[in-house]
Amino acid sequence: MRKRNYRKGYKGYVTAIMSQIIIAMIFMTRPALAHIGPHELVIGSYSADQDDIDLAPLIERLSAKRQVRTAADVTMLPADDFTPITGSSGAGYTLETVWYRMQIHVTRAGEAPLQLRRYLEISPPYLNRVRLTILDATTRMTVWNDVVGDHIPPNPSEARGRQHLSAWPNLPAGKYWLVIGVSSNSAQLLNASIKSDTSLITENVQDTFLYGLYLGILLIGFMVYFTLGLLIRDRAIVWYGLYVLALFTGTAGISGYAQLLLSGTWQFASDAITGAGTAFSLATSVMMWAYIIELDKYKRTVFTALAVYAALASLCSLTSVSDLYIHFARSFFLFHIGVLLILYGYLFYFGATKPDAPKLRIYFVALGLPAAAAIVHLLMLMGLVPANRFTSNCYQVASLVHLLLLGIAMAGRTYALASQRVTAVQNSTRANQLADEQREFITMLSHEFRTPLAIIQRAAEMVSLHVRDAPEAITSRIATIRRNATQLSELVNVFLTKETLDSTNFRISPRPTVLAPFLRDLVLRRQRETPDHDIELEEVDFTVASIDRTLIERAICNLIENARKYAPDASVRIGFTHRSDGNVYIRVTDNGPGISPDDLSLVSDAFYRGNRSGSTHGVGLGLHITNRIIIGHMGRMTVSVGENGGTTILIRLPYDRELTKNNIEAARTTNLDPPTAPASDPENAS
Repeated sequence: MRKRNYRKGYKGYVTAIMSQIIIAMIFMTRPALAHIGPHELVIGSYSADQDDIDLAPLIERLSAKRQVRTAADVTMLPADDFTPITGSSGAGYTLETVWYRMQIHVTRAGEAPLQLRRYLEISPPYLNRVRLTILDATTRMTVWNDVVGDHIPPNPSEARGRQHLSAWPNLPAGKYWLVIGVSSNSAQLLNASIKSDTSLITENVQDTFLYGLYLGILLIGFMVYFTLGLLIRDRAIVWYGLYVLALFTGTAGISGYAQLLLSGTWQFASDAITGAGTAFSLATSVMMWAYIIELDKYKRTVFTALAVYAALASLCSLTSVSDLYIHFARSFFLFHIGVLLILYGYLFYFGATKPDAPKLRIYFVALGLPAAAAIVHLLMLMGLVPANRFTSNCYQVASLVHLLLLGIAMAGRTYALASQRVTAVQNSTRANQLADEQREFITMLSHEFRTPLAIIQRAAEMVSLHVRDAPEAITSRIATIRRNATQLSELVNVFLTKETLDSTNFRISPRPTVLAPFLRDLVLRRQRETPDHDIELEEVDFTVASIDRTLIERAICNLIENARKYAPDASVRIGFTHRSDGNVYIRVTDNGPGISPDDLSLVSDAFYRGNRSGSTHGVGLGLHITNRIIIGHMGRMTVSVGENGGTTILIRLPYDRELTKNNIEAARTTNLDPPTAPASDPENAS
């Protein structure tokens, strides 16, 4: 059954691919628009039906390599050197000036310019410099000229629009040449038309509504998906939001709104916005699809390569205001076509092999349509396929389909992630409940163990007092009972401490404490309990810190006990000093063999025992408990090993500046020095 479904899905993919290829071939092989008669604009009386005259079918581009210096030179070249701009491949990206020409035949002079105002509209708006010249066909003398473009400062007295506008002259009857020279670091595409002021106003109102609606939808989509992706931590949705923002930026440049609104503030605003939008759309689309297809999980090497490509494409946005942008377009656009085909291939492969094929089939269509349209559009921009209505508009139409399908897919993805998040929260809540129940059970069990263990220890001590003169076999067994009972009692105390620290109700009870006498008492007690262990207190001062004395004592005792277990013959040195950063640093150092470098990052984990623990009894909770106590005091614990062995554990805790300052002043007044070692008389401990 699964094999049958696989074959069915495979056939569906093949059918979809073939359909897209056939559609693309039909449109790409569309013949160029035929021109009946000479390429000549015949202008009679400016009637109402001539309010909007499309000049594109009449304009020819100089396609032969010729040395041209002036507009008059263009008019004298043979017709074989020119190619119609409609239905033929464009000039692509070039640093050279591209020349265009068109014949004009005026049969009757127009009416007064004040009554009938018309404009020559040149698009696209990202053309840098467009030189417009009208010459007399007989004398080759210049009748009228103008310069427009997004690098040309706008004239406040002239009409302005999304495209470049130049007031059309009121020509007397006769024959003329219109010559256009275009210099740009963007794609060499040209559209021209003659429009009346009424037509321009009507068109601008319609376009403002449509483009404003489209740009508003893009901006809202960016904010919604980007914010949502951050909240649910889904990188595919985050990159989709950034891709929508890139489309917003690119559309603002291509539509002419950037040139209209910002041309008076910065000369290169249109180039910067259009180029940055293009570069970022390449980068964000690649990263978005890489995360949607989950290449970061299944093909890590390919994902890394795509991420590097996206980063380079983003950096190329810096070239948008210079001629280097031409080199970026020439290299990256062809490469981007290959990247799209790679993503399309992986999407096809995963859709045919992974179990979630229905979802991937939606992605397959959502990527396939705009990918095919983007390839055609990029080839058209580079001058490799004919420029016609299909190649000029296919990408915009496919982008709308792309946004619609991806919006549906992202909504489904968001819903699925939200459902998974709810399930995860429910599972986490249940896990926390089970953990709390486990802690309560361990705590109860440990408390129950305490009483019989105390009885066993007391009984063993009493028996040992009465059988002092008993044979060695009896006394050694009693000593074994006492030792093991003590170890078990310590283990119970450790588990009780850990469960207390791990509890959600755990709270510390800090109070101001002078650290020197506090540590001195602690060291004295340890010396009495383990007289064979060398422990000293050194390098102390008058620091006062707010600490939970019971917990901090437990933390430091754990460190001393660790040193006694794993380095029984090593001495332990304890010292502390405060610094101007607001922290007191407590050092516990031993001169034992040290901790293995492989264990340093893991020693504070619960139940972890290092490679050198050997047969030493313990469960690996000492440093873990100490670390939890220090963190509870808003501090930090670090472990380091010297070059010649020995372990230093540094505890950083915040201290009370004001009380410490007062303590130091009081000590100076009474000429007291901080203790550097514990006193020999236990009765003097305070």
